[in-house]
Amino acid sequence: MNTPEASTNCLKRSNEDSVDSLSGFEKKKLKDEIKARKKDMEVITKQLKDNQLQQLIENLDLYQNRKNCIDAQIKLLANKQKNRMLEKEMLQLKIQNFQSKKQQYAIDVKIVDCKGEDLRSKINKLNEKETDLKLKKKQKMRHFHNDKSLTEEHDHEYADLITEHNVDTKSVERMKKEVEAKKEAHDAYILAMAAKLNLVEAQLHGLFGKQEENDTLRGIITQKQEELKAQEGAAKKLLENLERQPDQFAAETLELKNKKGKIDEDIESTKLAIEKITSEDENDENEGLDEKDIEVKVVTQNASVPNFTNDFDDPEIPFVLSDGSEDKSDENHGQENHRNQEASFSDDLDDLEIQIVASAELINNDDEEAPNREEQEDGDVNNDDADETLADEPCCSNQSSKKAECKKKPKRKPKAKVHTKPQQIHKNSELYNAKLHIKAYFEEFGYTEASDVAKQAVDDVIESVKEKNCSVVKIDQGVSFPENNCRGLKDQLIQLIMAPKVERPKSSASSSKDSSNYVHPLTYTGDLYLDVNTVTGQDVLESAAEFMKTGNNHVFGPPEKEKIRHVLEGDSRVVEAEKTFFEQQSLHSTNGRSHPVPMISKNNEEGLKHLLANASIFMVDDVDEWNGFDVEAFDLDKISEVLKSDSTVQVIRQIPQPTTTNFNFISTEQKSNEIGVYHFTEHHKLEDFLENHKICIQVLTKDAYNEILNNPGNKDEILLTLGAELRKNQLPLGDHEKDTKDAKAMKETVPKYANLLSFGTNVDLSGHATKEQEKSCGKLPDSLAPTGRGSLLNFAFEKIPGLNEIQMYLKPPAARTTGHFESNSLGSININLGPGDCIWFSVPAEYSQSFAQMLNRQRRTKKSVFSQTWWPNEEECIKQGIVVQKFAQRPGQLVYVGIGTYHWVQSEGYTANVSWNVMQPSFHQMAVTAIMNDQYLAYKNYSIVPIEYISWNVVMSLEPVEEKEFRQLLKAILMRSLAHLQATLDFLNKKMESNNVKLLSKKKTGLNPMKFGIDKDAVARCSNCAQVLFNFVPTNKENMIICFKCIDELSIDINKIKVVQCYELDYLASVFDGFQIEQ
Repeated sequence: MNTPEASTNCLKRSNEDSVDSLSGFEKKKLKDEIKARKKDMEVITKQLKDNQLQQLIENLDLYQNRKNCIDAQIKLLANKQKNRMLEKEMLQLKIQNFQSKKQQYAIDVKIVDCKGEDLRSKINKLNEKETDLKLKKKQKMRHFHNDKSLTEEHDHEYADLITEHNVDTKSVERMKKEVEAKKEAHDAYILAMAAKLNLVEAQLHGLFGKQEENDTLRGIITQKQEELKAQEGAAKKLLENLERQPDQFAAETLELKNKKGKIDEDIESTKLAIEKITSEDENDENEGLDEKDIEVKVVTQNASVPNFTNDFDDPEIPFVLSDGSEDKSDENHGQENHRNQEASFSDDLDDLEIQIVASAELINNDDEEAPNREEQEDGDVNNDDADETLADEPCCSNQSSKKAECKKKPKRKPKAKVHTKPQQIHKNSELYNAKLHIKAYFEEFGYTEASDVAKQAVDDVIESVKEKNCSVVKIDQGVSFPENNCRGLKDQLIQLIMAPKVERPKSSASSSKDSSNYVHPLTYTGDLYLDVNTVTGQDVLESAAEFMKTGNNHVFGPPEKEKIRHVLEGDSRVVEAEKTFFEQQSLHSTNGRSHPVPMISKNNEEGLKHLLANASIFMVDDVDEWNGFDVEAFDLDKISEVLKSDSTVQVIRQIPQPTTTNFNFISTEQKSNEIGVYHFTEHHKLEDFLENHKICIQVLTKDAYNEILNNPGNKDEILLTLGAELRKNQLPLGDHEKDTKDAKAMKETVPKYANLLSFGTNVDLSGHATKEQEKSCGKLPDSLAPTGRGSLLNFAFEKIPGLNEIQMYLKPPAARTTGHFESNSLGSININLGPGDCIWFSVPAEYSQSFAQMLNRQRRTKKSVFSQTWWPNEEECIKQGIVVQKFAQRPGQLVYVGIGTYHWVQSEGYTANVSWNVMQPSFHQMAVTAIMNDQYLAYKNYSIVPIEYISWNVVMSLEPVEEKEFRQLLKAILMRSLAHLQATLDFLNKKMESNNVKLLSKKKTGLNPMKFGIDKDAVARCSNCAQVLFNFVPTNKENMIICFKCIDELSIDINKIKVVQCYELDYLASVFDGFQIEQ
């Protein structure tokens, strides 16, 4: 390449020389030199522009760093200003406190002075009394001496007279005795006077002591008054100094804001300069291209670099259609969702950082495993993007043959859509997971020695993931929760399950197609054709026997499906009454988004009774040491010791995300308010599971936490690193023999970059090894304990894990217990053992039906919500007019989920919970449980709660039943059961006539439970479909229990069936007659 100097020398000619005079060779040489000079100038100009652009970018980074520094200083000043205001408020409160104490001390002084005055009055009276007594004593002594002298004179005179007149000796003796008696009386009087004086002196001594104490107390109060006066003066002086001082923080903040404004201007001007340079470059590159080429190139660039959002909402990606146009609908939808998000998922990442993170992930893909189908699609897109980036680079000036090739590459059509969303979701999930881990570590261990800036950095992380709109109202002892007649549902329940007798409809004999093969399960809703208040057991059996003759039930009618599906639909007056109550209790409005949840102390027995009867959900605070309940018994180290080291734990794998979003780990188009849940379950060794949790919180999070305290300015980078480390160290996908086929299939679709938490569920705490834990839970009040007569479940004489047996749940941050409804609408107990919190959502029972309908609309299905998994969107519920309760459950707090209450839960940190079900002995509980039995049957499922067993056992055990409606309901259930048993016996007798079915009667009486099956359960269930079988229990040749419906469907040889009859029907009829509704 010629130097600029050489080119200039070649061009120097005298003015008189003419270009025309040059030869052809010289002209050609001159043109070549001019072209070379131009190329050299272009290179130099480009280098200058590149240098200038690089300098501008560096300046932009510098300005941005300065701006961030100023933002941090402004935030620090704001905190100082806030602290100053708090200091002023504290001083004002102190002064008010001092004034209040001064008033109290003044009252105390008055009381002391009054007491002193009273003491002085008493002392004066006693002094007067003492003086009077002394005077009387002195007078008496004087009189006594006078009498003594006179007596002695009389004695001499008497002696002379006796001698002179020879008087009788007896008279003399008598006179002497009278004199001695007078003397003794005198002495006694003197002694009495002395005693009185001693008493008065003792009283005076006591009063003098009290007066001295009173004077001392007054001195102490006076001294305290002086001290208080001095403290008040000092506080007032400090307050005056604070008020006199100029607001230097405001001035400094204003100065910083001005600096920030100038920096913003510099940033804008720098951006404009960069844009100007880059636009000039683009214009240069686009020279020679037609308009169509330029248009296609711009579209391709937009498609290759999507505009990512900062949260878990839909990314604003301008999808490119096959014709080259853009589809803006998804972009607009993403923007709308972004505006509706309450909490940003990764507030600390801007768009540039998101793109850098995504690019780094794409680069790292080469070092990891081969991508699966979803990842391969992303890999193709990345390759396309790389090609397009190459096409956008300028071609070398000396390679003209390749220039046309570079021009052609931008014309290649892009793919229809750019699928980068799964990676974005998981990257944002990593950041959210990292923030939750920092929050969890802080709440468990607090600050170590750290600067204010470091503490503020931790506070910012915690604030970014803080749950909003949680609402709990503490109910004081002695305050009763409003009564509401079964959440306003009582009349509906009575009408549905035990309405007055109606006339049986006239109908011809008919039976269903399969009625000859088995007796349909017992139902508890539908019309009653007999009066439960007056009918006898024999009447019931006789009416039920008509079924075999007519094919019609003469005791009760079939359930009405529509009615039982809409039973849990109350009115809003219950919630409105509760709002008024909560406002009175909390002294502030409850017009927030979340309906408050009541909370009582553990010693509030009366409050517990009211809440059990009326609340849809409530909390009990600080249950540790309640009746002997010991939280320490559930320490994880202790649990891991008592359970076998090789025992397995069922683990749910989920993506960590805020409560406001619901993304899965594979979909590219799912919206943030999608209601379906995508997770899978696998099995791991308990030891490996717990060790993984320890590494995540005690090693990775601890190191990151300390690093933030030491380098708060690098907080964002540390969080990104922590998120990536947590993902790399997450529990690997398992391959256990207990894993289901569906779980294994879903695991195959999980991308390698997926960020998945491990939620340990259903750890059974039963058996000899966990007696300490069972005993601890058994010490809770009867209405809450898993065992005991406070729960009707225990009248079935069986234990079912998770129902009336304790189960433990081991949660990392963001673990979700998806939305559900307790089995048969039972009550549920959940105790948070800590150290982390749990965020609860629930829907009051009277909104259950509306809520279920909303779920089905969103999932576009008519299936029962009980058979689905879902995570509702709080905003959507509120829009639909459904009341939502949202609250935080702290460590040591018990949550009671009431009858008919949908709920879903997410953990905020590492925490353990224990849970079980209870069945309150009330009309409300039994009625809804029985109705749910019929709902399950309507959806071809079976109830897990053995209602028949429980009802008969309660009556046979003579258990006190105070509530009249409950007694009436039990009577109605027993009547239906008797009729069903008679129909079953008639069915068996018919089978015995035509087949070799054996009926083995045990002729059982009394309450002792029967034992069935391998596990010796007291409740007989079909081994195939789990239907509860009462009194008549069919078994096959292997002695396995199996119902006649399954016998029919599985085509089992009925000749090999034996049926065990536990009770004679006459005996059950006598039990029925002995149980009276009126006590």
